[in-house]
Amino acid sequence: MSSKINSIVISLCTVVFSVMLIVMPKSDFSENENRSLADFPSFDADAVLSGDYMSDITEYLSDHFPMREKFVRLKNSFEIDVLGKKYINDIFIGKDGYFIEDYEKPENTEKIINNLNAFQHKINIKADIMLVPTQITVYADKLPKLASPLSQLKTIDEYYSSLDMNCIELYDAFMSAKDSEKLFYRLDHHWTTDGAYCAYVQYCTEKGFTPLKKSEFETEEIKDFKGTIYSKLNYENEYTEGETITLYKKNDDMTVSYDGKESNSLYNMDYADKKDKYSVFLNNINSFVEITNNSVKNGRTLAIAKDSYANSLIPFLAEHYSKIYVFDTRSYKGSVSEFINNNAVDDVLILYNVNTLDKDTGINAIY
Repeated sequence: MSSKINSIVISLCTVVFSVMLIVMPKSDFSENENRSLADFPSFDADAVLSGDYMSDITEYLSDHFPMREKFVRLKNSFEIDVLGKKYINDIFIGKDGYFIEDYEKPENTEKIINNLNAFQHKINIKADIMLVPTQITVYADKLPKLASPLSQLKTIDEYYSSLDMNCIELYDAFMSAKDSEKLFYRLDHHWTTDGAYCAYVQYCTEKGFTPLKKSEFETEEIKDFKGTIYSKLNYENEYTEGETITLYKKNDDMTVSYDGKESNSLYNMDYADKKDKYSVFLNNINSFVEITNNSVKNGRTLAIAKDSYANSLIPFLAEHYSKIYVFDTRSYKGSVSEFINNNAVDDVLILYNVNTLDKDTGINAIY
C-alpha cells in the first residue's frame, strides 16, 4: 500500500513540476549569476548517440528548474548553518564574512609561458607583466581551519622565472597593506579599488613615476555591491548585505572610445543601478578601448593586454599617459603585437589575476 502511495506522490510531483516548467515564465539571463541560461537544445541524432544531447537537456532543466535560486539558497543555507560546511561550490566559507574562491591546479602554465614569450619576442619593446594573487593567497588567514589550497605564489614564481619580461611583484605590497586597507571584496572575485591602487603604486615604482596620492582624487561610492562569489554561493547572512565600490576620479578632459563608441568618461554609471556594478569601470567588457587623456601632455603611450582586474586600475594609470590602448584578448580579433609595433607605444603591460589565468581564452591569442 505504501509503495502505491509513494508512486502516486511521485507521479503528482512529476506532473506539477512539468506543468510549472511549461507555464512559468522563463528568462534567457540570470541577473543574479550574471550569465546566460541554457537554451533548449535542438535535436541532433549524433548528439543523442554521443550522450551530449541528454547532457544539454540536463543543463537546460537545471537552469530553468522552477524556483531554482530559492531551492539552491535553501540548500546552501542548510549545509552552512546547520551542517557547518566550510566549502561549497568551490568556495571557502571564511572568517569575517569572506567567501573565498578556491584555486584549481593549473594545466596550461607551460603553454601560456610560451605564448607570452612569443608575444615578447614579436614586439619591439620590453613588456611589463603583473600577475595578481587573489583572496586565497592574500587573505589566507581568513580561510577555515584545515583548508590547504594550492599555492598561487608557486605558480607566479614559475611564470616569473620563465618569462623574458619585466615582472612586477605584488605579494609583499599586498601583505603590508592588507591590515590597513580592504584589498579584495568579500562577495566578488575582483580586487577593490584600494587593491588596484596598491598595484598602481607598485607599477609607478617600477616605471619611475611618482604615484598620485588618494587625497588628490575625488571619491564616489556605489553601494550594495554583490558580485560573482555571492551569486555563485547563493547564500544570505549578516555579511551579505552588500559592499561599497569606491571610484577615484580626477577632473580630466578625457576622450574614450569603447569599440568605436565615443565617451568622455572611464566609467559607465548606468551599471551603478544594476547587479553587475563592477562594470562601471571601463564600461564592462570591450575588445578594444582607446583612452586619450587630454589633460596629460607628456605624449607617453601605454598598451595593456588584460582581464577585468585592469579595469579598476586603468583610471589611476591614465594620470601618467596621454594615451592608453586597452586590449581584451578574449574578443580582440587583431594582432596585439602588430598593433604595438605599428603605433607609437612606449610601455606595454600584461595584467591578469592568477585565479583565472589558466582558463583565460585570451591569453592563448595574445600575440
